[in-house]
Amino acid sequence: MKIIYILLGIISFAVGTIAIWIPGLPTTGFYVLTAILWSKSSHRLEAWLHKNKYYIKYVDEAVFNRKLSLRGRVVIYFITASMMSIPFFTTNMLWLKFVLPLTSLTQITAMESYYHGYLWRNGIPFTQNVKRPELND
Repeated sequence: MKIIYILLGIISFAVGTIAIWIPGLPTTGFYVLTAILWSKSSHRLEAWLHKNKYYIKYVDEAVFNRKLSLRGRVVIYFITASMMSIPFFTTNMLWLKFVLPLTSLTQITAMESYYHGYLWRNGIPFTQNVKRPELND
């Protein structure tokens, strides 16, 4: 079973790393999945991931420490809205034309609420008891 977790983690890490340069693909989700898979397979792989510069930048700093700049968040909002505009302008489905802008506004509201501390002041609920290594070494 450890081999399966390792292989799935490698795939998830590769896709997450490629997603850094491809607009519309979420990097953070793949890195979180990698952390979950590798933590179940090997402490060494998990430690390596936590010291990886992309994990530190896109997950640890951006999500756990709320250090994603306003410029970074605006870029995320713009890319997401751009990707959502494709089906918005190419479909005749009225419900989809209602749902897509609502989804975009919900994302902006939720992320800004999180970064300003209105949501989960003490950290993300499912990660409160997770031990994360210190990055000061």
